Amino acid sequence: MNQENRDPYGFPKHNNQTPTKEEMLKTNARIEKWRKMIPKIPQLMSNNDDKLKSRLRKGIPEGIRMLIWPCLAEIDQMKIQAKRTYKELIESEEISPHDSQITLDVMRTFQSNDLIKMDTITSQSLFTVLRAISLTFQDMGYCQGLNYLAGSFLLLMNDELVYWHLYSLLTKYGCLDTYINPTNTLKYFHALDILVKQFLPDIHAKFTKFNIVPFYYAAEWFITLFSSILPMQIFLRVTDIFWYEHHKTTFRASLAILKIRKEEILNAKTMEQIIAILKDQKFFNNFDSDKFIKIAMKDFIFSKKDLRKYYDQFAATQKK
Repeated sequence: MNQENRDPYGFPKHNNQTPTKEEMLKTNARIEKWRKMIPKIPQLMSNNDDKLKSRLRKGIPEGIRMLIWPCLAEIDQMKIQAKRTYKELIESEEISPHDSQITLDVMRTFQSNDLIKMDTITSQSLFTVLRAISLTFQDMGYCQGLNYLAGSFLLLMNDELVYWHLYSLLTKYGCLDTYINPTNTLKYFHALDILVKQFLPDIHAKFTKFNIVPFYYAAEWFITLFSSILPMQIFLRVTDIFWYEHHKTTFRASLAILKIRKEEILNAKTMEQIIAILKDQKFFNNFDSDKFIKIAMKDFIFSKKDLRKYYDQFAATQKK
């Protein structure tokens, strides 16, 4: 495909609009505000600052995202905390039992993306990062789905930074428990089911009619943090917020997908049709990212305390 028909991340371009001069000036002003905020980010995070939250929900401008994410993910702290450096890992002669599976998954990752096609530098970097992760977290090894997350990150940053952002997700953000034992996601699905019933009761009724539980449609969303289902422009916006608001973001993005696809879900005649709707990777290609974030953040209000209550309820059912 002609390079002109590709977006900056190597995917087929679905929107040919170019920003106006006024929009570019506005973006430059936002970048300058972010630059001034960077040194303050650690303190703002510890204070649960509302201004930082507001700016993240508006989205980090493209030109400065890679200066902001490492601050939010506390990459410098991750490097101090880790037992081995990335350089030590990639130079290690240790044999990973997951090499074959990683190779297969690299071949399957974003097949429409020119940058990650097999035998490109990016695909080789993807293998290297995933192998390093498998050596670091040997209890987990390798989990299918990480390839999409790592692949998305590689379209933004170098392989070492990808490794440390994944390291942060697995440790600071608690994703390791999910990857080690997928049944640990069941508490999340219990909470999501409650939230769907609360905010989208007609969809919940439809799911109940066809015996559809969140595991059927949301497992991939939670494991890949939407990198396999949402286009890059929306995935980046969701991830901007995730670094600060943690897993509340995952629930809100899930509810947003359901609300946006509501009419199709309610009109579906079979369980298979509903699952196909919710696994459709093309629907959101032309969807406005600002609109998606507004729906996710404004239409579904709940607290971390609510989520903890739902997790505790699930834990109680498992003890019976």
